[in-house]
Amino acid sequence: MPEHDFIINTQWSGGRDEVGRAQGNVINEEISIPGSLGGQGVGTNPDEMLVAAASSCYIISLAAALERARFTSVSINQQSIGTASLNNGKFKMERITHKPQITVNRTEKEQLEKRLNSLLKIADNNCMISNSIRGNVEIKIEPTIL
Repeated sequence: MPEHDFIINTQWSGGRDEVGRAQGNVINEEISIPGSLGGQGVGTNPDEMLVAAASSCYIISLAAALERARFTSVSINQQSIGTASLNNGKFKMERITHKPQITVNRTEKEQLEKRLNSLLKIADNNCMISNSIRGNVEIKIEPTIL
């Protein structure tokens, strides 16, 4: 089985109240603890990056599933919400809820409504991030067809 490496270099100096950097082939962002958790709130943070990874992976997988199902006039806008909790002094991402709004032309809407649940599952099963976190983070999909 072929393997692929995704390399991210991170830098950090000082304690928890500082700002670091995460850098990869494309990503080049400052990182810190979110302001809502008492940090600097500069750049992005691991929690946001986890939700962004799950969201971008799912929307790409959904677009591919729709394309393979021959839906030709599709646009997807998606909001993804990561819900974390603090239990026994440990933060954990409990669930990620994807809310894709799928816009199709009128002639394809009825057909999509019939096949949507199947295509949502296919997209989830083909998403590497979903497959990586499944069993540890609940993944919910709440679609809307426009």
